[in-house]
Amino acid sequence: MASFLVAALALALLATLLIPRLLRLKQERRQRRGDEHYRKQLQAATDHAITTAVRARLAEPVINLHIVPPMRVSVGDVVARALEDFALEVLRDHAAAMLRHRLEFRGHACWPDLITDAFGDTGRPQP
Repeated sequence: MASFLVAALALALLATLLIPRLLRLKQERRQRRGDEHYRKQLQAATDHAITTAVRARLAEPVINLHIVPPMRVSVGDVVARALEDFALEVLRDHAAAMLRHRLEFRGHACWPDLITDAFGDTGRPQP
């Protein structure tokens, strides 16, 4: 009987120490999952905005081979696409950072005919 009481007391003490830690770990995991979901949706919205700009550029008729129509994609396009596709309200800073990242990743950042406000006052990245 005494050993049962000691075991029950040890279990109760262990539970009071572990439960707050387990709840904190669960909350941190949920936060990381939410952050990753936000990032993936923002990346998808950014890719959609870039693809739309590329397709709009390619759809324009070629009149002179020496004049290439510019590709226009803005932070506002990314914010609008995120709101329209995912009902996601995005900060302009986050949208600008993701647009810079995706333009560089896809190789569009060095295009001479790219018009964007994602790079701000710093200008374009050097090739």
